[in-house]
Amino acid sequence: MRKFRKGWMVVALLLVLTVVTPAVFAATMTEEKKGMKESFQDAADEYNVPISLLMAMGYVETHWENNDGKPSQMKGYGLMQLVGNGEQDTLGLASRLTGVEKDALKKNPTENIRGAAAVIDYLAEKNRKARPDSLGEWYPIVAKYVGFKDQSVAKLYADGVYDVLQKGVSKKVGKERLTISQQEVKPNRGSLSNITSSPGHPDYKTAKWEPVADDNFTPSNRNHKKIKYIVIHTTQGSYSSAINWFQNPKADVSSHFVLRSKDGQVTQLVRNRSIAWHARNYNSPSIGIEHEGYVGKSGWYTDKMYRSSAKLTRWLCKKYKIPMDRKHIIAHSEVPGTTHTDPGKKWNWDKYMKLVKR
Repeated sequence: MRKFRKGWMVVALLLVLTVVTPAVFAATMTEEKKGMKESFQDAADEYNVPISLLMAMGYVETHWENNDGKPSQMKGYGLMQLVGNGEQDTLGLASRLTGVEKDALKKNPTENIRGAAAVIDYLAEKNRKARPDSLGEWYPIVAKYVGFKDQSVAKLYADGVYDVLQKGVSKKVGKERLTISQQEVKPNRGSLSNITSSPGHPDYKTAKWEPVADDNFTPSNRNHKKIKYIVIHTTQGSYSSAINWFQNPKADVSSHFVLRSKDGQVTQLVRNRSIAWHARNYNSPSIGIEHEGYVGKSGWYTDKMYRSSAKLTRWLCKKYKIPMDRKHIIAHSEVPGTTHTDPGKKWNWDKYMKLVKR
């Protein structure tokens, strides 16, 4: 009797494998074959979000790169940077809205895009009496998506998204090319219209001023004898998200400057005389410069960023009598005892140092 039952169990198992496995396999193959453009279109259609807006937000966050499921500096995941850092939780919200596990939202680009679209849709329904009927009317929703407490930094992010929409962008991602066509769109900034950078004057005259949280740096009165090094960093995140993270009291990290990839815009966050927390035992004798982007990812270190950063470094070297050489202008990865790898192999030191010494 036992042999008879066992035989039927084997037959039943074979039937399950024969019937179920092809369906599961087909679903997996469909998911794998889905391209990025199709993923954006499906998510936009499902949640009634303009596809160009969704794509522009992804481009500003990561240049449409998934970063292999690894978190950004502020614990953002995937090409849409769904965040789960204790204070912001668009990752958890996306999981609740879509029913998709957080791990899948982190690692699967299609689900990450879909999760972001669900969050945008949720914010649109929650924060407006009527759903936006034009691309420009989505601006306040875009600003809320990142969840930044400093409204000037939220505006910085939203302006970046609309700049992509207005100028257009095209990039090859894997085997396909993603394109946002140039279009005329006037953002309706609403309550953010009159928001400007934080009050205060940076040491570097062309920089914006966005101070870090008081808990994230050491007030000091350093002079040129105490400042001996400049440390070059990569943000591992977007320009605005890096600024926002440095303004988070729980971050325990900061830098003196952050530079934007597309145009080299400089923001100062810590006074030169004070000590930013960016390089462990090299904090006290150095100034830290962060550059928007991700280590190992292409396209972030633009010519405009190099030139702007080199100009800033040259000014700092002259001001504090720092030799313009690689012994004093160093990578974060070269700081003794660090585990960091930035700015990485894609950073062109020969080009940078030539620009610094001009």
